[in-house]
Amino acid sequence: MKRKGVILILIWICFILQSTVFKLQTFTNVSPNLLLMMTVSIAFMQGKKEGLLTGFVSGLLIDVFFGTILGIYSLLYMLTGFAAGSFAQIYFDEDVTIPVALVTVADFILNFLIYVVGFLLRGRTAFPTYLIQIILPEMIFTAVMTLIFYRVIYKINHALSESEKEERQSLWIRD
Repeated sequence: MKRKGVILILIWICFILQSTVFKLQTFTNVSPNLLLMMTVSIAFMQGKKEGLLTGFVSGLLIDVFFGTILGIYSLLYMLTGFAAGSFAQIYFDEDVTIPVALVTVADFILNFLIYVVGFLLRGRTAFPTYLIQIILPEMIFTAVMTLIFYRVIYKINHALSESEKEERQSLWIRD
């Protein structure tokens, strides 16, 4: 229960940073996708179920505040979290290369699917422009932010795991 509360708070913080602070920067027209980074990081550390739930909540926030159709982002982020959770078996402590690679690939796939759903189905076929102006800058910006924020998420996850381990052990000692 404690873990879920902390993850919800982290999702909310990422959402606020992504939709306010990083929108104010002027050197690019895009902001890093912190919610995707959060979803992939949690999924990578905790597995498919946590990734699915984190993705759903992250996508729902985007749907409610910025989406035109409720559920599109929830579905896309859920699928992303589930897919990233498949890599939880190769999770190594403090190794940043795999999470950064996962976030970068997930960002490309997510933005490509957003392009398909949001633009291509409406007859807008300017993919090279979308790729150069939106997808690539966001991928780079998100990868850089993952290098910074992943260690924080890792330390929080590690502290929560230790706390849960102590709680489980103390339950057995009480008898």
